[in-house]
Amino acid sequence: MATRRIRNSILGGAVTAATALAVLSTAPAASAQVTSVSAGTALAHVNSTYTLTAYVGGSNVGTQVSFWIADTSGNATYLGASPVASGTATLAWTPTAAGSYNIIASDDGNRTSNNAGSIGVSVTSVPAGQMGSGSASKIPIIGGVLSALLNQFGLA
Repeated sequence: MATRRIRNSILGGAVTAATALAVLSTAPAASAQVTSVSAGTALAHVNSTYTLTAYVGGSNVGTQVSFWIADTSGNATYLGASPVASGTATLAWTPTAAGSYNIIASDDGNRTSNNAGSIGVSVTSVPAGQMGSGSASKIPIIGGVLSALLNQFGLA
């Protein structure tokens, strides 16, 4: 009788362990993949705020995306993290110096991982909307086109 109870206890423990292993094996991974990054502009201006957006595929509840900014030498500064909601994570960024930068976003906290996405952004020291006197539109024939082009790049 005691042997039967011991045998049933061992068998019950084995079934419990097998069930736990099966559940853990089929549980989804917490990681996702940053599929693309947007800075909202290709030409940013010092002291203007932009919304960085990371588009994430396969994210799970609780996924966080970390953002970095790297200069042309590869020196990176951590900007912060944001939770993924509806496939995107966003973070506000205000550039403080002119130059060329790489915005990096990753869901696993590692800016050099395969899960990271990036985009290049140029930053100018000229404040937004203060590129000139606004007289481009007064140039005969091409004024309207030139003014629209400058405005598209945030230079008008």
